[in-house]
Amino acid sequence: MLSEQEIWKLFNERYRLGETPWDTGISPPELLEAIEHPPARLPLRMLDLGCGTGTNCLTLAQRGWQTVGVDFAPLAIEAARRKAQAAADDIARAGGSASFLVADVTRLAPPASADRFFLILDLGCLNGIPLERHADYARVVAEQAMPGALLLLYAHLPVAGRERPRGVSTNELDQLLAGAYRLERREMGSAPQGGASMWNWLRRLS
Repeated sequence: MLSEQEIWKLFNERYRLGETPWDTGISPPELLEAIEHPPARLPLRMLDLGCGTGTNCLTLAQRGWQTVGVDFAPLAIEAARRKAQAAADDIARAGGSASFLVADVTRLAPPASADRFFLILDLGCLNGIPLERHADYARVVAEQAMPGALLLLYAHLPVAGRERPRGVSTNELDQLLAGAYRLERREMGSAPQGGASMWNWLRRLS
């Protein structure tokens, strides 16, 4: 099993080589559907966990959202910042913002109450987090979300004999987030890498 440091080096090297099939440059329809009718009188703030090169942060920022992307691969964040700079005029006209942070998503500090997020996005981030840090992940997604926030989470299910991505089962996910989130919707599908995948719409409890 790879160590955390080895996983970091692996992902950064993949970005250096441009071998990033997960980084499509296109925001998924599930995300676009989730923001189609934003709530009135609430700050439109989104946190993207494992943001890669920032595609989804920029999509929302150009629609007036305040977005923060976090990834532990410095080369991914460098690319995200370049893309944000290129789109700066469009983001400003929309009244949005996009900022990016090199960090381990399981070690984010709790935000001030006013800085919590209405939408937390995880497109395959939990897949790559070692099992022993899942409890830290659960703590972070609970702390970062305002009451009523949506956690939109895509994950692979485990495949026998495959180490990476490890994936997460429906039972594991439900147990991990129990007490902090309520499952509103789940759609099963097929992962491009093989095996099953799932989209989850989870609502932060008060």
